Amino acid sequence: MAKVLVVEDSAAVRLAVTEVIEQAGHTVSSAENGRVAIELLRGETFDLIVTDVLMPEADGLEVIKEARARHPSTQVLAMSGGAPNLPAGYALKMAEMFAADAVLFKPFLNEELKKAVARLLAETAGNGK
Repeated sequence: MAKVLVVEDSAAVRLAVTEVIEQAGHTVSSAENGRVAIELLRGETFDLIVTDVLMPEADGLEVIKEARARHPSTQVLAMSGGAPNLPAGYALKMAEMFAADAVLFKPFLNEELKKAVARLLAETAGNGK
């Protein structure tokens, strides 16, 4: 069982992602924006962070930067549906440049999320992280 942080400003998406990950047997903490996530990262360690890229107060890129500085072995899955002035492909490319381990375009199927989470956690276990 892994410890996962879900960072998403949409309450409905945050709940849906949390439920999928909990059904896979993992413990989930959640944050409604990047600022709250960064506060959590200052006091806790997670095996995986699933973060939206575009959020108010602090975006997913700031979350990734904080995670890499404090917990470099934590896996990061970035997700985005884009915004009117920023297509999802650009947002996710930026997340990869900030060292996200994987990206997921919104909307996605629950099965796609499950597979991405399982793959990243398996990589963590395989690398002794």
